[in-house]
Amino acid sequence: MRKFAGPLVSRMIPRIPALAAVATILLILGIGALKQGNPTAAWHVLHLPSTSPHFIDTHTVTNSIDCVLAGQDPFTIRTFDPWHRLYNYPPIWLDLRYLGITSRSSTLMGTTLALLTAASSLLLFRATTWAGAAIVFLALTSRIVFFAIELGNIDQFVFALLVFGFFLIDRLPPHRNTLNGILSGLLIAVLTILKVYPVVGAIIFLRSRRGLLKTILAATVAIAALVLTSGPKLPIFLANTPRDYMMSFGSFPFFLALVNAILPSSQSRLLLHPNAASIGAIVIAAVLLTASLLFRNRLVQFLPRLDFDHARGRIAICGLAIFSLAFIFGANYNYRLLFLFGALAYLVEDLNNNPSRRPLLIAAPILFLMWAPFKLTLIHEIPDGLVFVLAITWLGTSLLPRASQRENAALPQLRTLQSN
Repeated sequence: MRKFAGPLVSRMIPRIPALAAVATILLILGIGALKQGNPTAAWHVLHLPSTSPHFIDTHTVTNSIDCVLAGQDPFTIRTFDPWHRLYNYPPIWLDLRYLGITSRSSTLMGTTLALLTAASSLLLFRATTWAGAAIVFLALTSRIVFFAIELGNIDQFVFALLVFGFFLIDRLPPHRNTLNGILSGLLIAVLTILKVYPVVGAIIFLRSRRGLLKTILAATVAIAALVLTSGPKLPIFLANTPRDYMMSFGSFPFFLALVNAILPSSQSRLLLHPNAASIGAIVIAAVLLTASLLFRNRLVQFLPRLDFDHARGRIAICGLAIFSLAFIFGANYNYRLLFLFGALAYLVEDLNNNPSRRPLLIAAPILFLMWAPFKLTLIHEIPDGLVFVLAITWLGTSLLPRASQRENAALPQLRTLQSN
């Protein structure tokens, strides 16, 4: 028994910060529910908005299934939704009706999504230093986690599938590179079918042999799968997606706060032309990628090279790419910051391997963005823009094909740690 208990304990210790965070969430919600008298009111303890019935985004799926079962089209009919919203997710979610899912399953489905978020986070995060433990605890108890759980948002399922998928692929024997690549491409395709934006995860192939060709192929397959599964509903659900430019993060609130602080008279122009913010973000991204190319040898001292060959590296790459795409496209609810967990987990691994201040400097603005309430002021939007700059620069320094000798020497250590 001791022979097996030793390795088990050694594997569980790095997960203690994540376990403590999950326990804290349950404790806070439990105390809030007891104090306020009902689960919905418990969210007010955390100063978060709450709805009744619970899991508003889960109801988007389950009530739309009721609409389909009644022989009507949830893409055009609002009457089955408690908030009179049109269905705005890919059609594949409506196939859950074949598993018996209806609006009566909303609480079960929302709870399951929360449990998947907890389980995937326990798998993703492990810390062997006090600084790493602090990062893990602060990330998992941040506002974005509570918000995603309260909404019952399906991004939780996409995030969990991303984590579980790459960890399962990572279990393949090292010599099966072809199968690894095929399964990774299929995972990106499945994620794209579920929520569109994970198509940018195809950049995980850029560092491999014939990387650009593989990236284009993976993205093409993912888009083709989305088109085939969505059919004529694709433009409809994209059109149904809310476009509230005053959401919590993204290029529009960032540039609007910047304009309000510097040129208040230009605010009305930006409000009339919100796409200008996306164009501005694309320009910034292009400049940052160019700078990453020109100053790469200096930047790698501050940004740990992302490992394209193992689970945590790939999850970090996909998460940074998803955040960057979301930022460019305007404005988003902050539950989508869940995808930055991959980057934070990678920084914690860097701390596990070589304790330094470097990961702390990168993690600080990400955690601030996850914790800060949304206020359309420059001081609140600076972390938003800073994380975008970090994400693009980090991807830029890692996507470039040639690694320095110092980086190549450091990667085996990190890979050895990740395999334990």
